[in-house]
Amino acid sequence: MAAEPFYPLPKGAPEDKEAKPKGWLYHTFHGGFIVHTVLILPWLLGAFVIIGALYLLYAGSYVAGTAILGLVSLQYVTTPKYWPEFRQLIKDMDPRCYYDHCELHLPHGVEDIKNEKSMLCYHPHGALCVGFSWNGAHAPELKHIPAKWLVVDVLMHAPLFGRILRWIGNVGGADAGNMKRLMKEGSNIGIIPGGFEDATIMKKGSERIWLKKRKGFIKYALRFGYRVHPVYNFGECDTFYTFHWLAKLRMKLNAFKIPAVFFFGNVFMPLFPRTNINMHTFIGKAIELPKIDEPTKEDVDKWHKTYCDALQVLFDKHKAEAGRADAVLEMW
Repeated sequence: MAAEPFYPLPKGAPEDKEAKPKGWLYHTFHGGFIVHTVLILPWLLGAFVIIGALYLLYAGSYVAGTAILGLVSLQYVTTPKYWPEFRQLIKDMDPRCYYDHCELHLPHGVEDIKNEKSMLCYHPHGALCVGFSWNGAHAPELKHIPAKWLVVDVLMHAPLFGRILRWIGNVGGADAGNMKRLMKEGSNIGIIPGGFEDATIMKKGSERIWLKKRKGFIKYALRFGYRVHPVYNFGECDTFYTFHWLAKLRMKLNAFKIPAVFFFGNVFMPLFPRTNINMHTFIGKAIELPKIDEPTKEDVDKWHKTYCDALQVLFDKHKAEAGRADAVLEMW
């Protein structure tokens, strides 16, 4: 018999018959903490493994240094395969249980997200993409919807973390070539339009997004005739304290694909998000874009404004439900 769900099933979502019953490891804080450890530490510390191996070689520990470099290099000479059991384990350990509250809302029902040509646009990025990860790529409510969740391409090739992403299987690089290939096939995709700039302007307690000049995703959606869903993560801005000064300088670093964000989260584990947050992610109604093979600047500007207006409506409609009735959306 299938386990009872530990998350509200939205309208139209099928029962998850593979879900594990609640236990010490499943659907508890312990499991959520382990998932964060498995995903965050390799992402943040993968580069230091290589630095450490080089130092060992420099210090004369040739066997240890060579062994570490050999293990790390395996992901570059082999192709890590999708590991469905690993992906299911992440869902069962339920990373959302790490937080006081973390929930995905589908006010228009899950059936509003079609099985092809749907683009889910998550805002804001935050420091570590909590909403995009747990209420998007790993959300059990969306398990039956085929989609690729796109992250900055360098992460797909990062030491250790790149292998983990390939084990998960539904994550891909957000480079232009990969996006065009997926959209030409009609695949559903999840993206964070604000990217590094979103993270750079993050300030605890402030609902900030980088969107006014970010129009490329709209151009692609027009070119391939996609339905675009605005998505907002209430509570993302509370996951970390950030250094939010010197914004202009840090924006210049972003131009070189350098994430100029400095953050502090959990008091005992600063690299981990704060646990005492209320995360509510709302997926808005799809915007039907026409298919225009060569959209003009005027086409892009028109539909970009339509998208921005729809995101603003989504924000204002649900902010009280998310416990942030006085919140103001800052579009940079």
